[in-house]
Amino acid sequence: MKSLFSVLLLMLMLRATLLAQSPADKKDVPPKHLKTVLPAAAPLLQGPMINAINSRASGAAVKDVGPALLPVAKQDFYAYVKQLYGDKQLQQVQKGFGLLKDTARIGRYLDEKLRGFYALKGNTDVAGFLKAGAYSNRFKGAAAEAFTDNAAGALMPAVINARIQDNVTLGNIPVNLQFSHIAGQSFIDRDAFNNALGKVSFDKETYIERMNQYVNKVFDLNKYFLQDIDVRAAFKDYADKKLQKVGEDMSRLVADKGQQLTALSNLISPEQLIYLDSNQIKNLVLDIPGFQVEEARLLSDLPDSALSPKTAMARRYLHKLWELKSTLSQGLTAQQTLATQTAVENSIRKGLNNNDSKVRNIKELLPLNFLQRLLLQAKSLQAGKIAAGEKGSVVKDLFMSGAAGSFLNDDKFMMLGAGVRNDAADIKNIGLNEGVDPSSFSMQFLQLGKGDVSGPHSHIGIVNANSRAASGHQLNPNTLARNVFVGAVSEQVSLGEYGTIAAEISKSNSEYRNAAAGNDYALTSKAAAFTLFNDFWQTISVGLDYTGTVKSLDLSQRAYISYSGLGYSNPAAPGSARGTVRYGLNLRRSWNKRRVTVGFRADLQDMRMSALTNSHWKNSAYTMDARVKVKKNFSLSTRIGQSVMKGISDKMDQPGYVNRHISLSSQYSGKLWSLPQSNNVTFSLQQMDILPVKSLLVNLNVNQSFIINANMLTVSLMYNKDVKGQALYGDLLTAETGWSYTVLKKLACTSGITYLNNKTVVEQAGVKQSVGTELLPRLNVNLYLDCRKNIVNTTQNYLFGNFSTQLMIHYLLN
Repeated sequence: MKSLFSVLLLMLMLRATLLAQSPADKKDVPPKHLKTVLPAAAPLLQGPMINAINSRASGAAVKDVGPALLPVAKQDFYAYVKQLYGDKQLQQVQKGFGLLKDTARIGRYLDEKLRGFYALKGNTDVAGFLKAGAYSNRFKGAAAEAFTDNAAGALMPAVINARIQDNVTLGNIPVNLQFSHIAGQSFIDRDAFNNALGKVSFDKETYIERMNQYVNKVFDLNKYFLQDIDVRAAFKDYADKKLQKVGEDMSRLVADKGQQLTALSNLISPEQLIYLDSNQIKNLVLDIPGFQVEEARLLSDLPDSALSPKTAMARRYLHKLWELKSTLSQGLTAQQTLATQTAVENSIRKGLNNNDSKVRNIKELLPLNFLQRLLLQAKSLQAGKIAAGEKGSVVKDLFMSGAAGSFLNDDKFMMLGAGVRNDAADIKNIGLNEGVDPSSFSMQFLQLGKGDVSGPHSHIGIVNANSRAASGHQLNPNTLARNVFVGAVSEQVSLGEYGTIAAEISKSNSEYRNAAAGNDYALTSKAAAFTLFNDFWQTISVGLDYTGTVKSLDLSQRAYISYSGLGYSNPAAPGSARGTVRYGLNLRRSWNKRRVTVGFRADLQDMRMSALTNSHWKNSAYTMDARVKVKKNFSLSTRIGQSVMKGISDKMDQPGYVNRHISLSSQYSGKLWSLPQSNNVTFSLQQMDILPVKSLLVNLNVNQSFIINANMLTVSLMYNKDVKGQALYGDLLTAETGWSYTVLKKLACTSGITYLNNKTVVEQAGVKQSVGTELLPRLNVNLYLDCRKNIVNTTQNYLFGNFSTQLMIHYLLN
């Protein structure tokens, strides 16, 4: 327990340090903060907006009625609220109208309801408009394939594959349907290839676009963001009217209406009132010619009777100017609003097509039910035979039968799912894996935290899995039933322009069910959870990963290190390692506008083989590559690499394999003999030592294509020569040519010749032909034929088929 707390404390300290060193991002105003930038609640913007609503409702121009709706406009507004939000919301709105003197209530009012009513196009029935297009079906296609393989060693002598895809919209919620069924014969098990894959998934992108179209058809977003109101003119008009009212008030209060009052009334312009601060306004009053007012008495708390008439008049006027200045500064200061108006408008224009802005507008403007609002927060939802998990989550590379979903709202993330993982049909590896892990699990998982899993985040996750009896298609030795509980903490911190650093800690615990004692699933799951911290270092997995770029050097880099104990197990991450230490480095830099690029990569791994001894595999892989763009249409690249696996024990070191290679490639496109052409050539030397065989291979790969009128000629050649004659792969030559052409303006054809020579294994020559045409506007037919002749009879000829044909019929239903 103390060890876990120590690790968590280190992660928190690391995050705090990184956050303190991260440079602040300097960006435009984010779309989701535009509401706080636009001062909808400021009095100077209330007037123009409410006047426009009153004019629309009454059919005549209305001005200067104050922040209140006319009765006819109020009734239209009530009808709008009832239609979109229901009777309960209408009651709250009606109640709010009685409290409109509350400035905070006015601001909330304008932001939540009134701006939407202001932006409404005409008297559109929004709810009816949504219902009209709530249901639809868009069939994506169906396909069926059948083939036979007459080779004696064919895994699947006969196979039929049928696929169908559809998109159904229910209640404006689009759902993708996918189904694929594979049936056929297998030399291992007839039932192994008689299975179906079906999946139902929520189409988030289509959903957002569909609802956003409703928003754009029903509302004028320029009005919603008050872009039709000239903020600068509104400020000046508001200030000018208020200054006139101040002058009128002063004329009623002051007995002397001569030159002194005139001097005060003409003292300050609307522009000066907006841009000058309170101290500068005071100085204007002090500098009025002929007044000679003392500053101390002007700012004193003495009653007017104790001051001279001039001073009393000046003080009254100054206080009214200060009150007006304070009113102009509500929400945002006048200067700030004017200075940022252009930036805000640009941000709005950019943000209207931003996905976050679309989601915000949909939430605020459309009448959504609970499910529709929930789906706006969904990142993904799928059920059936699905792939779940991604980098940074407790679930990785998981294929299961079940359901899973992830949600993100206000930077809060949640992922959850449940299903069954079944590896029993993995014919190739089940004999190796079954003794280590059960081939089938039922599981549930949950991950919560702040931030999206694909970006900076702080998450915790758990997995609860119970082993199951597999279907028994192939090798399936009985294993003791168990429960595995996994807890994980992941953290990713942004370093700004320097990249990101991610850390992850995962801990597992396994408990075995004792049939004699009668332990059930619930008791075993509780035991696995409560004893999570047993055998801490043997059942933990930790990792640290840094990725970043240095733009000034055009350099990208990655460094990582991870450790997993020999007893660590995460059924929700089938590819996770155990008993392993991994670390590596990846660097890539470019020069001269990326004409020259050089990269280096190193990956090292130590993997334990025994819990009792020090036996382990030591793997290493080093690669260096370079690319030079000689001309616009000509480039050269080279790669040098080495991979080594070595078995190490207390008694001896045993080499597993050694693979060293060096290659040189060229890519060229241009004209040859006035014909457009492209050419790719790769030459390589490869040393492969797999005891006791040691080979030195020379490889040549050439691909050449020419465009001749409307036709294309392609030539490909692959040659491999084992210089040492160790026959690891043997000498291999494969050559193909193809000629693509059109017959009768409708038939698209490709004819080719092929030759295969694998020394002492097989030698074949043959022809290939494909024909495709559009029989009807919606019907396409394609035929493919591959016929070969065995030139040399060998004992391995049965591995290579000599006749293959495919017929594909494609009909577009919708």
